[in-house]
Amino acid sequence: MLKLNYILIGIVSVFLNAISCDKVSLDNTEPDKLNLNGVEGQLVKRNNLFTLNLFKEALSDGRADGNVLLSPLSVTMAIAMTNNGGMEATKDSINEALNTRGISDDELNAYYHKLLEKLPGLDSETILSISNSLWVKRGFELSPAFSRTNREYFKATIEDLDFSDASSKDRINKWVDTQTAGKIPAIVDDIPADMVLYLINAIYFKSTWQEAFDKERTRKMDFIKSDGASVQTDFMNMVKPFNIVKGDGLRGIKLPYHDGKFSLIALMPEEGKSIFSAIDFLYDSDQGKAFSGSDERKVNLFFPKFKFSYENTLNDELSDLGMGIAFTDKADFTGINPDGNLLISAVKHKSFIEVNEEGTEAAAATSVGVSVTSMPILQEMKFDKPFVFLIREESTGLILFVGLVSDPTADVGDGG
Repeated sequence: MLKLNYILIGIVSVFLNAISCDKVSLDNTEPDKLNLNGVEGQLVKRNNLFTLNLFKEALSDGRADGNVLLSPLSVTMAIAMTNNGGMEATKDSINEALNTRGISDDELNAYYHKLLEKLPGLDSETILSISNSLWVKRGFELSPAFSRTNREYFKATIEDLDFSDASSKDRINKWVDTQTAGKIPAIVDDIPADMVLYLINAIYFKSTWQEAFDKERTRKMDFIKSDGASVQTDFMNMVKPFNIVKGDGLRGIKLPYHDGKFSLIALMPEEGKSIFSAIDFLYDSDQGKAFSGSDERKVNLFFPKFKFSYENTLNDELSDLGMGIAFTDKADFTGINPDGNLLISAVKHKSFIEVNEEGTEAAAATSVGVSVTSMPILQEMKFDKPFVFLIREESTGLILFVGLVSDPTADVGDGG
């Protein structure tokens, strides 16, 4: 049996929203419900806390000046697969970083299995696919229990490859390209000689608004970047009742997709407040209550179209969150291979997003918080400076994507 030194986790996530093509239904059956037990409900809250921790780390060291997009579900799923082979202090450190301390492997694996089974079928007009794979260097043997667990719970395909053959890189990248509908064409550049395993998760999401933005109303307007400079970009416009998010020093809005199973929530700090005030609001607030739409009012909304890619190696962020041992020679992944001598070389994350006018029918229109003795006040909301957004599943509040728009005209944001 080979004794080799490195294991790489490749993580790919893609959010595709309102791309200009026909909608595709997953099937003709009635959408399922995402019913979670007590432990699974707690895991949603823990996942969301990890999301905010990771997002805050990704924006540190001056990186908040660029666009950012993370899929925490993709990150946690890929690392959870890896941690099925983690032992003792290494497993504890990963659970610390992911906020899953005290949750058994069986409970965690069952939770991700349920997400894999149920999330894609919640909305028949929303495309959501979650795919996992393991790519093993030929001659390197995985523990049978490790392979079995990731096959059964994570539906992971496992394939042996000759890593010395250049075609192996192409084979891995072709899988990623296919699972992300061509939006992430590659995750592996070159395969190092000491690499023995890639674990890759790919997420693809596509949905349409409950009510379309009229393309005829889209116009050029100024967007003010964090450095005070302005750029001209396309703003979509719609006047209708929206669910408003309230917070100290920020304003926000919820934009539902199709039948409301998923939504985009945008949060923009008020004048004089930093973008981190939006993150602090998410930490401090009861998210279920804050996003429940208890305050609905008519809004003249101006929202920028944007499209960008994002790429980041998350080693530093994850180390700062507590799992640094996993990236060192002190790591214990003997659950992957009993010979050990394995560590995580890199956690790479790539993502893509596009937001434009397309959508379907709106939710019920009511005015909330306006005196019955006067007409509703028409509030104007213009997202014309950096704002945070997140995509979440509405019944549980599980965050699938979180991002920052600092410049809607930038095609590519590099997270380092």
